Amino acid sequence: MEDRKVNPYIIALTVMLPTFMVLMDTSIVTVALSYMAGPLSVTTDDATWTLTVYLAASGIILPITGFLGNKFGRKNYFLISIIGFTVSSFLCGIAPTLDLLLLFRAIQGFAGGGLQPISQAILMESFPLEKRAQAMSIFSIGVIFAPILGPVIGGWIVDSYSWRWMFLINVPFGILATIMTLLFIFDPPYAKANKTLKLDYVALSFIAIGIGALQVMLDRGQEDDWFNSNFIVILALLSFFFISMFLIKNYFSDKPIIRMSLLKDRNYAIATLAMFFLGFLFFVTLTLLPELMQTLMNYDAYKSGLIMMPGGIASLLMVIVIGKVSKKIGFKALIFFGVLIGFYALYLMEQINLTASPYFLLLGRVLIGLGLPLIFIPINVIAFIFLKNEDMGEASGVLNFARSIGGSFGISLMASTMLAHREAFHRDVLVSNITASNPIFQNYLHILSSYLFTYGGFNPTICYNKAIGLINNTINAQSTIMAFQDDFHLMMYIILVFLIFLPFIKTKTQKMQKIIISEM
Repeated sequence: MEDRKVNPYIIALTVMLPTFMVLMDTSIVTVALSYMAGPLSVTTDDATWTLTVYLAASGIILPITGFLGNKFGRKNYFLISIIGFTVSSFLCGIAPTLDLLLLFRAIQGFAGGGLQPISQAILMESFPLEKRAQAMSIFSIGVIFAPILGPVIGGWIVDSYSWRWMFLINVPFGILATIMTLLFIFDPPYAKANKTLKLDYVALSFIAIGIGALQVMLDRGQEDDWFNSNFIVILALLSFFFISMFLIKNYFSDKPIIRMSLLKDRNYAIATLAMFFLGFLFFVTLTLLPELMQTLMNYDAYKSGLIMMPGGIASLLMVIVIGKVSKKIGFKALIFFGVLIGFYALYLMEQINLTASPYFLLLGRVLIGLGLPLIFIPINVIAFIFLKNEDMGEASGVLNFARSIGGSFGISLMASTMLAHREAFHRDVLVSNITASNPIFQNYLHILSSYLFTYGGFNPTICYNKAIGLINNTINAQSTIMAFQDDFHLMMYIILVFLIFLPFIKTKTQKMQKIIISEM
């Protein structure tokens, strides 16, 4: 880049490091909220705000990353983000109160939000056209594997040390990323600071309030009973109003913060929409499986993380395979095979029950780990193939925002709201059969009571009450596992949406053919 020639693989490692650090940090924190509550003298519900605040701040910065990179210079902005994330991580690790921790987490979110889009833009332009699929494969190692590795490391840290080390562990990685960026990253002429570029503070305030309100609404909706809560209603109105105002202001601006004209590129528009659904599926599966293992199967965070990890290893292996076979198989075919594998994995997970072995869970996770890279990598390459290099920073910010907001919608709707509603539905159905006139229930109740009387030494009344309690626990467990089955069943059909996009992806051009047939 610039006049200086740097090995593109060194650049790939340099930009992958901060991305890996940010994504791993987010996934680590999710497993340790309950461990933070006690030492900070707050409830677990209060501790969840550390995640909400970070996601809101990160969501605000993502879509305007390209503009900020143009304003301050891409390398400068990249360095500021790395240093800001590192310093705020240290401050989070030593924060004495929840209020200060939330402040530092907000700073961490603002700093970390821009790292992945800038990393992706630098990476894509550092490789020649025919090598971009391979470049994206390398980058995917951090993007895909970090959220898998995070819960394992997080579970080990909180069990062996203190929750504070979840944040302090970022410091050496941040220092290394800063040094590597100074040594190996250089701005091309179009990525240098544009001092004449004016920041539209009105539009910026609109998007900040709108996206911030949307992220908080999605994160807190189920817990606050959605629109039965005045707080959620206010957030929804704020989100709708300010995002609408931003779109209007941005459209008529001479120097828009986000150039919506980029969406005129059909491949980029399709990839942005596809990335929303990919984020939806990716983050829901990452959330549902650990929750299932920890709530129904009594696995601790570390053990559930170990079961999740082979899925990340499978993704790494698939990344290598994609680099080898994409010269023979087009991107449409890769996406098609990824959908088939993902569909089958979710079909298996739909059949999960309370007696499922760790190997069954591991198999489902591995298959998902094999399928998602086949969708993720082609979509990222297709998105940028017809864009100019100077547009990549801005385009990457919006693309990653689509993935992030898709994940927020997925977790909120599937892993929270639908799970709770379906659990309540199945419990109502099961309880409706628990009647005095049901001979099966009465016979089972008699057997349990007799067993407790014979082997427990309790009097008949206590035996009866304990038997009712055991039946109630069984009903709760069965209704919960059926709710998880419903979630996997719905996702099994959601993943088919990628097949709808395939006919509209442009491939019959000289540029696209060059990528497909070139040596990787």
